[in-house]
Amino acid sequence: MNGKKNRARYLWAVIFLALGVLTQGVAPIDVYAVDHLGWPAFDEISVEAYCVIDAKTGQEILSKNPDRQRANASTTKIMTALVLVEDENFDPDKLLTVSEGALVFSDPSSVRLKGLKAGDQLRTADCLAALLIASANDIARVIAQNYGGAYGAVDPERESDPVRSQALFVERMNRRAAEIGANSTNFTNPAGFDEGDGSHFTTARDLALIAAEAMKHPLIAQICSLHYYRLPTNFEHPEAWWGTLSNTNALIIYGADFLQSQYYTRYTGVKTGTTPQAGKCLVGSGITVDGRHLVCAAMGITPLDLPETPLLARALPVRAILEEAARLEKVPLREDVDLLSPLPSDSQEPEETAAVTPETEAGEMGGIEDDPFFTAGSGQVNPVILILAALGALAFIGAIVVAITALLVWITRIRAKRKG
Repeated sequence: MNGKKNRARYLWAVIFLALGVLTQGVAPIDVYAVDHLGWPAFDEISVEAYCVIDAKTGQEILSKNPDRQRANASTTKIMTALVLVEDENFDPDKLLTVSEGALVFSDPSSVRLKGLKAGDQLRTADCLAALLIASANDIARVIAQNYGGAYGAVDPERESDPVRSQALFVERMNRRAAEIGANSTNFTNPAGFDEGDGSHFTTARDLALIAAEAMKHPLIAQICSLHYYRLPTNFEHPEAWWGTLSNTNALIIYGADFLQSQYYTRYTGVKTGTTPQAGKCLVGSGITVDGRHLVCAAMGITPLDLPETPLLARALPVRAILEEAARLEKVPLREDVDLLSPLPSDSQEPEETAAVTPETEAGEMGGIEDDPFFTAGSGQVNPVILILAALGALAFIGAIVVAITALLVWITRIRAKRKG
């Protein structure tokens, strides 16, 4: 009797061991409701607060908790950029001086330009690119200090006080917000750092208004649409690669064609942001088929479970919101886009109206060659295919278990006959 029990225990131990070996490395699969093209559906996304407006008219189209005050992380830099380009002293070629205080951070992982030193001088236009594309926190301070009126590039009274100058710049940020109608906003710094008392905040509605106003400026709109930017070399930084910047907005990285937007011809911006208080934020925008510019400010985004493509994981919920807003506005549907459509023949003469502007020349597919989304593989697969593959794997594992069980039963019987 004890022998039979021992054999049964041995049998089940072998079965569980086989299952453990066979299922090792098989990750759980999260299944999301998707639209007819396979992208996350609007009803299934999780965003704590968002607001979509028409950038031209300010009309609210779609929202959830639009007036709830929240920390907003680096989306603050949209207002920093707006106050900068509207400054009476604004000059893209004006040189800005880096103060020692601009480089001091309590968090060693804070985003900044590598190799930047106190005393370095950078062009205003390059600082604007580093602010909006790389989200460099040190550059946010450099801009505020040099354009605040009491340090560096703009210091008529020769005060040379970067701390006071930055405070003056932040005061202007708040005044400009009020002028726009962003009355539930208070900024305490130009970068978007959390404050312990929660005093740095805005709302989804206010943030959408700020972004819409900022995108009216051609230089801001152009920079927000770039995939990459390279800071020019100078005496302090002679290497061409010293300041290579990559956009963190996956709407721009992948584009409306790749993401199969049904209503937008292209995405235009605007800015990402992440802090402990704010969570993950993204202000997205795009041009619809009928020429409307819609802006979506999303705060407290729950990204999809795409660990190999975190930027895309954050952007897909915003894509879904923008699609729903366009649907509600009865925007005409796009014609099907073929990413591998034939290039025009060399013999064809280009039409005068078909000239490509620098903004659209960047394309909707640029910068993807080094993106892990295109090497990881699984991120490109339709969830239905993943489910079928999982079921097939389970069936295969079950067949192996049955075979092992039959083999063990046969061995047990042979041994029993020999003993008999």
